[in-house]
Amino acid sequence: MQIMILGASRSSVFLMKRLIEKGHTCVLVDPKAQEIERQFNLGVLTFNGVIIDIDVLREADIGSMDIVCAMSDSENQNLMASEIARDIFHIKSVITRVFASEDYHLFDDAGFLSISSTVLTSDAFIRAIDGKTAKEDYTGQCVSNIFGNSISFTVLELDESFVGAKIRDVEDTEGRHIFGIVRHDSFLTTLPNMKLEKGDKLILAEKKV
Repeated sequence: MQIMILGASRSSVFLMKRLIEKGHTCVLVDPKAQEIERQFNLGVLTFNGVIIDIDVLREADIGSMDIVCAMSDSENQNLMASEIARDIFHIKSVITRVFASEDYHLFDDAGFLSISSTVLTSDAFIRAIDGKTAKEDYTGQCVSNIFGNSISFTVLELDESFVGAKIRDVEDTEGRHIFGIVRHDSFLTTLPNMKLEKGDKLILAEKKV
């Protein structure tokens, strides 16, 4: 399938790698799309521009896409881009990344399939809690099925050597993606410029083969 990714967030980079592995064609639209392609060597088509710019989307041939995924770090832009894809370019399958766990269903009511990382992570933790006996030194691991892929979520204590580092500067050598952070008993969706603090727990996501 031809899939357009709107917004070069860490989540969308992780998704594009998986989609390419599965044989799909990906097109990335982002103000720094070409820079992201060079940095990660994704093998995707790129168009530099704001994801809600109709002219940029037309140049990227959004009308020929099978699926459009709005995955930027801005929930408002994701909603606007999704509306443009559906209402102006008549894309039938639009998937929108959202952040708020309380009102994400409003995106569904608007006709989009919404994916909330907060809800997915919470559900994964609930399954882990229900199925395991807690140990004081156990951080936790569980597996969730997302778009037909088995994704393993692991929670790790932050090594003190990483305190003060930004998310974008932390690379996991085993190919895992920093999906979120547990800080002061609250879940935080990771953003590239977010700084790690002492006591943070990292939620890592990895595709199970």
